[in-house]
Amino acid sequence: MKPLARIRLDPEGRATPLGADPSLGLEGSGLPCALLVQGQDPFGRPLCARCPVQRELKRGAYRASTPLVVKGRRLRCQGYREREGFLVELYPERAEPPDLLLELSRLTRHLLHNPDGLPQALEDFLRTLRQALDMEAAELFLADPEGRHLILTAYEGLHREAFLERPWFQLGEGYPGIVALRREPLITHTLGEDRRYLRQKVKQLGYQTYICYPLELPQGLIGVLNLASRNPQLDHKDSLETLSRIAPLFASTLYTLLTRLGEVGLEALHQHLYRGEVSEARLAFLKEIRQLTQATGIRVVARGGERWELGLVPACAMQDCPAWKGQVVGHKNGLPDCPEAQGRPRTCLPLWARGEVVAMVTLFHAHPPKPATRPAAPALWFSRLATPFLFPSLFQEKAQAPELEIYALGQFRLRYRGKALTPKSFGRSGAFQLFKYLLANKDRALYMEDICETLWPELPPDRARQELYTQIYHIRKTLPGIVEREGDYYRLRLPEDRFLDFERFEELMRKADLEEGLSAFKTLRQALDLYKGPLFGDDPYGEWAEAERSYLQDRALSGLLRLGELAEALGYVEVAKEAYARALKLEPYLEEAQKRLSLLKG
Repeated sequence: MKPLARIRLDPEGRATPLGADPSLGLEGSGLPCALLVQGQDPFGRPLCARCPVQRELKRGAYRASTPLVVKGRRLRCQGYREREGFLVELYPERAEPPDLLLELSRLTRHLLHNPDGLPQALEDFLRTLRQALDMEAAELFLADPEGRHLILTAYEGLHREAFLERPWFQLGEGYPGIVALRREPLITHTLGEDRRYLRQKVKQLGYQTYICYPLELPQGLIGVLNLASRNPQLDHKDSLETLSRIAPLFASTLYTLLTRLGEVGLEALHQHLYRGEVSEARLAFLKEIRQLTQATGIRVVARGGERWELGLVPACAMQDCPAWKGQVVGHKNGLPDCPEAQGRPRTCLPLWARGEVVAMVTLFHAHPPKPATRPAAPALWFSRLATPFLFPSLFQEKAQAPELEIYALGQFRLRYRGKALTPKSFGRSGAFQLFKYLLANKDRALYMEDICETLWPELPPDRARQELYTQIYHIRKTLPGIVEREGDYYRLRLPEDRFLDFERFEELMRKADLEEGLSAFKTLRQALDLYKGPLFGDDPYGEWAEAERSYLQDRALSGLLRLGELAEALGYVEVAKEAYARALKLEPYLEEAQKRLSLLKG
């Protein structure tokens, strides 16, 4: 049905009418939408000034609606998120049901630009679908990437707690599992008498009509869409026809989005692994999952027992958990209980690689989402491409974290055998400072007197030497074997199994010096991604590092200028702009960068 009015809103809420029935009197452009429409609620009170549609859209919904009265006419205001604002449409109060293919197209466009809004967007679409088909409940089960389970990911409708009684089914189990196995719709008008339906609370509430529809693609099943009603006389033919039209597009939207999430995560992972930042790759993986699932804590445990954690993570013995057998388990969320669960609600998911569980991830939520299994399927789809690289025990290549990891470009960070070290880890802050000084001179043997004169010039020679002995003791206690003495000289003895960001930066820069064209462009980007700031940037007054600091900054400047030139030649204008802008942050009066950036900006 054609709307009575269409209005586009910019991010500030200023309205531009795109067409309107003259009787509504919507004249003017650039006004706030509330002044243009001047709608009221059914009691005659101003509604547009507290517009519930814009409120919901700004909170992340892709669509929102509300009844309102305009010039005595009862209407429905329907709003949609657009990339740079909102689209508002006004319909008669008793308008025809929305075009679900158009709604699905809008959902797809919204999710492509806002993948983090997946949970709410799915719920919004299920609400539209349920209301259009005169149903009381709608739910979406997504299949895990291995095709072993169906996990309740979105629910909208009445009696939520009853439908959440069982949010997880194996293939062939219950209505969702049967449909997933047969790849055919399943319809009943006598749900209460059907033993195949396993959620008893739903039966007790009197639900009779139930439609379970597969979301299938050539590469397999992505999920199952369910609709339910307590009306046993409800004609299911129209609903089946509608589902047959929207199911292929809905399935492809879900598959594209979930696959793209995994590809983005894998790309970020590869960037770190290529630079040798194994621990950073793992941390990035955890951060991405936490953002996607809105979890307050994440724990990943490898088959060999290695653990990575992020956020607030309660203790767990992690023994004999059914997740190691490929099951999705949890605690206080309707899933099969994990026998080791303690404390807060959690969801434990198996991570697969080449047909076997190589790790498990546990999601902790201070306030569990509804349904509690909502983040499970997206987390599994996000992880599926990254898992073989994070747990390469089945592959020839190894990606074990180095014994010693040092990040000195920008903020200084240090890990030894996977454990982060701070100044407190060394017992004395002076030992931490001495270690940085030795690191800045890692390829040289340093005379005792030179060290004392540089770091403790105000102390008498005997006291300075004693201070040096004490600090060396604390360094060796924290990092065994890291400092060796040769007569009156000290030298840093770094392990072979190590990662130093400035050392790797220099290796990549030398590699780029020998390359041309696209190959040089890619290598330079990898190198310059490591340069996050001056050497020991959190210790800017350390004059003992000034020579090395200046050298590395000069290398970064020359690299950024060359990267900009290569990007221009390859047609990557935005990359060139970014390179020249970064160069100007390092050296604000660099004329060559100023000139090139001005030309590119026109």
